[in-house]
Amino acid sequence: MGTSSQTTAPAFTVPVAHRTSELALVAEALLALSAEFAELPRPYVPVWPTGSHFTIQLQHPSHFEAWREALGLPTGSIELVAGAGSVWLSASGSYRGVGFALSGHGVPLTQEQAETLQVADEASAVAA
Repeated sequence: MGTSSQTTAPAFTVPVAHRTSELALVAEALLALSAEFAELPRPYVPVWPTGSHFTIQLQHPSHFEAWREALGLPTGSIELVAGAGSVWLSASGSYRGVGFALSGHGVPLTQEQAETLQVADEASAVAA
């Protein structure tokens, strides 16, 4: 009679099933947003399957500014983000209790401006 120290491990684990109903607050916020700001430029709006947040993505800085102003986000909250060969504006806030990220793409920068930003980032990293 032999014994084995091997245990059987499950072949896979089933991920936690999130329910569509968990998106109700996000859906309600998006419906209210589209009604309240119907005249603003139409954004691309990804909704994430987990959490209660969404993203408002715009293809032009002027569209970003229109949305930023309408949502009451202060100009001091805007960040200029550079990465993966593109530059965009970013800000975040909350609308009807649901968090969102606002981004405006198509920010024009010359090569000199891009290099200046990189040097400034390196200088601040060295100072830290």
